[in-house]
Amino acid sequence: MPKHRVVIVGGGFGGLQAALHLKDADVDVTIVDRRNFHLFQPLAYQVATGALATGEVAYPLRAIFRRQGNVSVMLAEAEGFDLTAKTVKLRTAAGAETLDYDTLVVGGGSKYNYFGHPEWQEHAAELKTLEGALHIRAQILHAFEQAEVASDPVERERLLTFVIVGAGPTGAEMAGQIAEIARDTRDEFRVVDTWQAKVLLVEAGDRVLAAFPKRLSAKAEKSLGSLGVTSLTNHMVTDIDAEGVTMKTDQGEEKVRAGTVIWAAGVLAASVATTLAEAAGAEQDKVGRLLVEPDLTVPGHPDVLAIGDMVQVAGGDPLPGVAPVAMQMGRYVARSIKSKLRGGTSGPFKYKDKGNLATLGRARAIAELPPGIRVSGFFAWALWLGIHLWYLVGFQNRLLVFIRWGFSFITHGRGTRLITGESNMP
Repeated sequence: MPKHRVVIVGGGFGGLQAALHLKDADVDVTIVDRRNFHLFQPLAYQVATGALATGEVAYPLRAIFRRQGNVSVMLAEAEGFDLTAKTVKLRTAAGAETLDYDTLVVGGGSKYNYFGHPEWQEHAAELKTLEGALHIRAQILHAFEQAEVASDPVERERLLTFVIVGAGPTGAEMAGQIAEIARDTRDEFRVVDTWQAKVLLVEAGDRVLAAFPKRLSAKAEKSLGSLGVTSLTNHMVTDIDAEGVTMKTDQGEEKVRAGTVIWAAGVLAASVATTLAEAAGAEQDKVGRLLVEPDLTVPGHPDVLAIGDMVQVAGGDPLPGVAPVAMQMGRYVARSIKSKLRGGTSGPFKYKDKGNLATLGRARAIAELPPGIRVSGFFAWALWLGIHLWYLVGFQNRLLVFIRWGFSFITHGRGTRLITGESNMP
């Protein structure tokens, strides 16, 4: 009798945990992803700022599962679902293929929301992918290099102005890191003073890191300010072009000329959520998330489960789009599949909130931990480091990142501050 076939679309946090926790189940698991690696996305910004190398935040999927014999990996993109025939339509390097399943798990993640202005993406890079991180790294480093040779002081000021749109954890972390680059590289340039760099953190709301309590948010803004970051709250972006950013404030419109603009404001569900919703006749919320049952199944299809940033439990409170949610969903899905194979049922998914952390720079961070513990400074930063090392995939990566962070902390250096590609010119 053939084994139960589980197809997992997406090798992110949720899909990875689902597959790992099916290790002892009598199933055949196929992971489908358009990348051959799992990206530890919370540290992608450190690739973008030269603190870490790409291989230290990404790990090949085949290497992860090399000793888990019931898992196979397919480098492919899911283009459609036939939920009646129980098949997934794939696009591979060899052409179109069809993959059969008994249980389907879809965890497609999310993408950045440009709020109806896709043209802004050309001028405001995003940080959801490894390619995006490398693109941003090249932009940041090019800005300093071009400023060094610029003869026009007005143009030099533009090149040394960095605008980060969105003051959530990613935006705040990026702003702090760019400010530290300007400080750490001051003695490497002969003409330009990198301390002249302006790092502007733009937020439409009334405070940075709004997901944290106001007291921690205020501490974060003060800490960023001590690094040289200017927080522009109550500033709504109305346009982005090759010259910079236009913002609406209480005093009217303001144009900031900037050499580098980074987008970190709001997310949409990945397009695979819409593909699955159309196949299932299911509903989506205003940001494209698929509305699922409390047990994470797609309505009317108990053999199809959806997890991670691309879903919202119908009638439930919105869950944050963070890695712990996706990981807990992945583990829940694995338990649910094993329970059903034994003839049992699963209760509703319940997220256990383990706290919220954000790092702002070297020895600077804030943390909110249950039950109501709030800390900041070095202790919060050390806690952030430990948690991220713990969840980083692969012992080798953990060791390399630990050494890299330790060396960087002592020397204020960044070992991967390289501009790569076919051309070293923008």
